[in-house]
Amino acid sequence: MSNSEARQRARGDVVLFSRRMQQEHLTYWTGGNISRRVEGEPHLFAVTPTNTPYDTLEPDDVCIATIDGEVVDGRKAPTSEFPLHTLMYRRRPEVGGIVHTHSIGAMTMAVLGWTLPPILTGWVEATGGAVVTARYSRPGTEEMADFTAEALADRGACFLRHHGLLAIGADLHHAYQAASVTEGAAQVYLQARAFGPVPELPEEEVRWIADDWRAQWKIAAEASQS
Repeated sequence: MSNSEARQRARGDVVLFSRRMQQEHLTYWTGGNISRRVEGEPHLFAVTPTNTPYDTLEPDDVCIATIDGEVVDGRKAPTSEFPLHTLMYRRRPEVGGIVHTHSIGAMTMAVLGWTLPPILTGWVEATGGAVVTARYSRPGTEEMADFTAEALADRGACFLRHHGLLAIGADLHHAYQAASVTEGAAQVYLQARAFGPVPELPEEEVRWIADDWRAQWKIAAEASQS
């Protein structure tokens, strides 16, 4: 695959998952953002543009940028959360995809500053364990990237205080899976609390599932780099 073909493929994937994000009600209007590294050029990534409704998004609207923050192609400016994506890719070379959502369950957890405990096996398989809320910071700042990186230590997702959710993966598919499944788990948790304390998975089960999550992450990372 040529470099130009790889870039267009990355753009196409960003469009695909952006529309899926809207269809699943993981965001509203132009909220949230998605990015993906370019195959064969790990210093480049494709990212959603700013202020563009997802149902009108086209591949050429998607920006191609370097992990150092230089936009090299695209007819629109990148998302306002652009610094968060660049810093995450620089600091985490194993990350191949990022999904930021504004979904109801995730935003509720983020407003309350709660941690989503390990309550469902399928969700732990997608994230590696409990999802915490990062400390508050202003959107689009380097501080936000710092606090987010802290909350994402050995996890596939975190809540952004008073904001939403950020999920990462070895590729965009896994990042999106983490975002989507976390939203479902958050809604289950919030509803279950109405009936009393919510039972959690035993610690040994969480560790066992998390080991599988790490193994799957490694497989996906190797596949995306091949």
